[in-house]
Amino acid sequence: MKIRSILVGLLAVLVSSASLAETTPQTGTTAGDVSIGKQLSASCVACHGVTGTSVSPDFPNLAGLSADYLYKQLVNFKQGERKNVIMNAMVAALTEGNLRALAAYYASQSPSAPETAPAGDAAIVAFGERIYREGAAGAGISACIRCHGVGGAGQLDHFPRLAGQHAKYLVAQLEAFKSGSRVNDAGKMMAHVVAGMDKKEMEAVALYLQGLH
Repeated sequence: MKIRSILVGLLAVLVSSASLAETTPQTGTTAGDVSIGKQLSASCVACHGVTGTSVSPDFPNLAGLSADYLYKQLVNFKQGERKNVIMNAMVAALTEGNLRALAAYYASQSPSAPETAPAGDAAIVAFGERIYREGAAGAGISACIRCHGVGGAGQLDHFPRLAGQHAKYLVAQLEAFKSGSRVNDAGKMMAHVVAGMDKKEMEAVALYLQGLH
């Protein structure tokens, strides 16, 4: 899917989102309304799929991520702490209740099925698994498992699930943390982790995670 085609349709999406934002009652609680989130998610289908499983490796799978993590990302996009020309515009007209509802909806969906790596990539996957589980002390790379948990399942609500995520998207985020173009990680934790990683190490870890379920 081309970015240009998404931007062309963005104006219509914003109009419909703004309308729903104005008419949607607020939940008044910290938990979002899943049914409202499902309605709002109609504007997200082009990139994130009907139930939060993206058909393009450029866009993340959202299904099964924790509501707390998703809500934080949406708030960060709305406040400009996380930069993305599409997402910054998509959430601009949404209320806090809308953001919580979207987060609750995608959190309630079943995680996507993993993508199996080609047989020829077995050595790369094994290399990525080793970094994920053990890190690379010589390069100052911490083991990813400490925060993202066994099998990439995520933990403590704010360390996201990575299992089954698109490898291309994961590499893009690791590079963004390393370059400083993404800075919404608490305490710059990710920036420190990826500081010693090269492109091959990023790709190996991402390929390993993409194949987990």
